[in-house]
Amino acid sequence: MKEDTAPKGARPRQQRAIETRASLLSAVETIVAQEGTQAVTTTRVASDTGVAVGTIYRYFADRDAMLLAAYDTTVARLIDTCHAALEDLEDGTPVEDAARHLLGVYLEAAEAMPAHAGLLATMRLLRPIEVDRTSTGDRVITDLVAPFFERFSRDTEVNPLQLQLLGAALGTMVDLYLVAPTQSDRALVRAETEAYLLFMVERIVEER
Repeated sequence: MKEDTAPKGARPRQQRAIETRASLLSAVETIVAQEGTQAVTTTRVASDTGVAVGTIYRYFADRDAMLLAAYDTTVARLIDTCHAALEDLEDGTPVEDAARHLLGVYLEAAEAMPAHAGLLATMRLLRPIEVDRTSTGDRVITDLVAPFFERFSRDTEVNPLQLQLLGAALGTMVDLYLVAPTQSDRALVRAETEAYLLFMVERIVEER
């Protein structure tokens, strides 16, 4: 039997790669939060993480790909936060109250990520909207929208296209909220987003 010559306690290569990639994306978020996306360069990220510039290109094709990956990471955390909030809601919660609560959780979690709005604005410049909807929209539907109706409106048979429309409309309005330039603009967009969300949910439920 071949003897294992790996150093005792050494991490598997795959795990090290996962940790290195996460460290790079964490550095990107920190830079964006403190100085904006314009400060993100491969040289800067390499310096802040203590890796060679060439190492970055093992994980990302270029600076833009790194920024998009950082954006996707923040969205994944937001979806995970909302999914946990969805599971914590009590059975029997009125569907409107559940929808309003989850929207609040999402917006508050997004605002708690200083880099998210900047990464969002950059993503909109770099990625066509139809690509974004397939990369992040699928998780919004499968992990949030579909389970939401399954729990709080079990008798509702929702057409998959309705789920896509709801996810796309809500995602667009939330994005507008996050990039709104002033607090008064945000308050207006938030109120309108909530109103449209409740209208769309009510419309879907009434069609059962």
